[in-house]
Amino acid sequence: MKDDLNKLVTPTLDSHHVSLEAFNDVKVYDKPFEETKPTPPPQCFLGAWYHKVFSSKDQWLGIEGTIRLGEFIPDPKRFGHDNRTHWQRYLDSPSIYMGGHALSESDAGLGLMSGYETLDTSTPINYGTKKVSYRPFYRYIYSEAIDKNGNVQRNNVNSWNVSDPTRFEYYYFPGDLIKMSVYSPLPNYLQLKIEVLETTTIEKYKNQRALYKLKNNQPSTYYSPLFFSEGHGLSNAEFKRVNSIDQYGNEGSNVKLTDAKVTKATWESVYLYRKIEDEIVKVPFNKERQSVMTCPNVESFTITQNEEQIKKGGESIEIHPTSY
Repeated sequence: MKDDLNKLVTPTLDSHHVSLEAFNDVKVYDKPFEETKPTPPPQCFLGAWYHKVFSSKDQWLGIEGTIRLGEFIPDPKRFGHDNRTHWQRYLDSPSIYMGGHALSESDAGLGLMSGYETLDTSTPINYGTKKVSYRPFYRYIYSEAIDKNGNVQRNNVNSWNVSDPTRFEYYYFPGDLIKMSVYSPLPNYLQLKIEVLETTTIEKYKNQRALYKLKNNQPSTYYSPLFFSEGHGLSNAEFKRVNSIDQYGNEGSNVKLTDAKVTKATWESVYLYRKIEDEIVKVPFNKERQSVMTCPNVESFTITQNEEQIKKGGESIEIHPTSY
């Protein structure tokens, strides 16, 4: 039994604090194994237009998906204030992300974010700065306690983090084909990895990327720090993938109708990671392993699958909000 109530958390660790080799080029496992079946989905959470696919809570260690990014078309009528900042901006914002839940929820992926349009970074980014590209983000939640001679301070932290806007090699664009993964290389921690497999052929985004004068005009693979997500690697966990249009200042409230859209984003494949026979392997995140939430209404989404996507856990998703 502990002598005190201290629970101290190291929120993040260096991105290569431990070897990541086990999560490189993970092989597909196609033999039967015992697994927990998914449960029925809960009621929709208010405040966003989203399509969420999540797994059972089982011995999963991560998720991997290959997706060609869609393009966001904002609603000009939805440009203004959200009562949290005096900056004006489009009040709808798309994101494509993954996440895990063992003892608390973590999210990690790409959001359309403000950025620099050229190499000139002399002006600070603010909430009203133009959104230029998809950039990585990760969010984690934890609680800690500091016990000083019976005086206990408890801290509940919900930490939201984004990539450095001056790191242009981590700007990703509609049309890019990326491999996104979120996995647990160390107990109680998760990591986000984003790798570009093919760069966009959409002319305006090709031209935008060229302005950053990247080496060989190629973006880099992004590794987040290892971020605290209690229970992963030690207890059963659930993983998810989400395509969404979020709305600033509207979390927990009825979603507001908008003419904003996201063009087709295509998940070519999605897999779940698991350790079987002492090796990290992956299995298709297919219908048999899925619970699905399409919120607030299915009419706001066009979702299609070809035979290959059905086998590999993929699907194509367009978001076009309609009345509900």
